[in-house]
Amino acid sequence: MVKCIIIDDERSARESLQELLKRYCPDVEVISTARSGSEGILEIELHQPDAVFLDIHMSDMDGFTMLSKLSVAQPMVVFVTAYEKYALRAIKASAIDYLLKPLSIKDLQQATNKIAQLQKLKGENPSFNEAYNDALKLMIQNNSSDYPKRLALPHHLGYRFENMEDITHLDSDSNYTTIYLKNGEKLVASKPMKHFEDILDSEMFVRIHNSHIINIRFLKTYSREDGGVAELFNGTVVQISKRRLPLFLDTIKNKFIKP
Repeated sequence: MVKCIIIDDERSARESLQELLKRYCPDVEVISTARSGSEGILEIELHQPDAVFLDIHMSDMDGFTMLSKLSVAQPMVVFVTAYEKYALRAIKASAIDYLLKPLSIKDLQQATNKIAQLQKLKGENPSFNEAYNDALKLMIQNNSSDYPKRLALPHHLGYRFENMEDITHLDSDSNYTTIYLKNGEKLVASKPMKHFEDILDSEMFVRIHNSHIINIRFLKTYSREDGGVAELFNGTVVQISKRRLPLFLDTIKNKFIKP
């Protein structure tokens, strides 16, 4: 059983989530609830749960501030929020689950399944705790900006952290995305292209094809040949789709100075 605490300043939200967990997520046990960030800190330090379901926007402090004040090991965190645009890029970039109100049973079950998987990893791999805590700290730091400057990319032993500005381009293949770095390395993430389109800085990255996103800082040439082709400084040549060509042209028009 995964022991968890629900932290939300709305009584109805706490009671509803507790009932849903009891009814649809038998592997999760709610051991306590809290109605504020300050109360949540006390409950976490007292019970040291495996996971918390944490509201982002509370009356006394937001969820990120609450986490930064903990003096004990960070539990696994699932954010619960009614605000779809409130810091979700930071949350996604750090591989932290979140739920939107009103809650979906399917989404809740997926989140609790992930908690159970992570709990198993924590037991099997002692170094996982450190990697997870690093990702959580990065997420808290990134909350001050709409677009995090670093990405925490999950791998089989934990997380790998990469500077966003070091990414040259991304290619997708179904539900997997390959991330290319300026040093020639490439990383494969089990996330679709839409996931990265949502979290990457739109001032730096532009999606030019259903399967391609490029960092315009690495753009070397644009050619109208074959309907539109972008070449990067590393020699990569990427086709621009007809549908996304107007956005690409507007981007380079606004970002580059013509003599």
